[in-house]
Amino acid sequence: MKIYRLATIASIAAIMASCSSGKKADDASTDDGIATAYTVETVTYKDSAIIGDSKILAECTIGHLKFDNADNPLGDNIDRWIRHMLMDSADSIAVGQPLAKHIVDGLISENEGDIRDWEEAFGKESEISMSYDLDYSVKPEVVAPGYVTMAFNSYVYTGGAHGGAATIGRTFAAATGEEMDYDNMFEADAADAVNELVKKGLMEQYFKVKTEKEFENALMDYDGELAFPANAPFFTEEGVCFLYQQYEIACYAAGMPQCVIPYDALRPYFTKAALSLLED
Repeated sequence: MKIYRLATIASIAAIMASCSSGKKADDASTDDGIATAYTVETVTYKDSAIIGDSKILAECTIGHLKFDNADNPLGDNIDRWIRHMLMDSADSIAVGQPLAKHIVDGLISENEGDIRDWEEAFGKESEISMSYDLDYSVKPEVVAPGYVTMAFNSYVYTGGAHGGAATIGRTFAAATGEEMDYDNMFEADAADAVNELVKKGLMEQYFKVKTEKEFENALMDYDGELAFPANAPFFTEEGVCFLYQQYEIACYAAGMPQCVIPYDALRPYFTKAALSLLED
């Protein structure tokens, strides 16, 4: 169960804000117009293993929606996404504290061998210690009447010059639980126009450059055409966030390039399904 979705804690903090435990969410809409109440429960489990002078630190935070009714498509799909992001295959373990503990226990178990090998090779003679830091979080970022945006964050350090991190968002329709991606968020003929908005957003918001040459110099292997992020964009309070992972289009030092395009700028390109999330 080694989970390696790899960036920096500072970047994560700047991108995603956390939700507090037990926060009562706005009622989510349903197809028949009846509101469904839920709370956001956030739990954290952490543990460590010390082998000689080396150690493993592992932590997992899970925030999930708890509904008044047991069977709800929004809650079911979000729980499924949580398991997917944490690469959990044990569907029998409840989402929440039991799953967080399961993830941490697995991380420590699967990495103990590496630490023991390190201690055998280097620890006894050179007294050089190793420290693994494995930190995972998945919880709501925005809870709105028409949608819920979840955020997955990870930070992994297993030796070397620096660790790696990832931030991945996913928006779910409150009424149906449907995951939003490029195909159901934007009209089929809108790709070029949206791409231009993303390019402009990156230049102005993230890289702070004005010319095509400066933009080219900021990226890796840029040939004049900008690819969309590999992970789907997601709704935030201010607009739609397009977020690239470390090394996806720029070097490690550049972090995770991102921009937020205001909803008004994207309205002409949204599908009816996407527009409905903002109107609820």
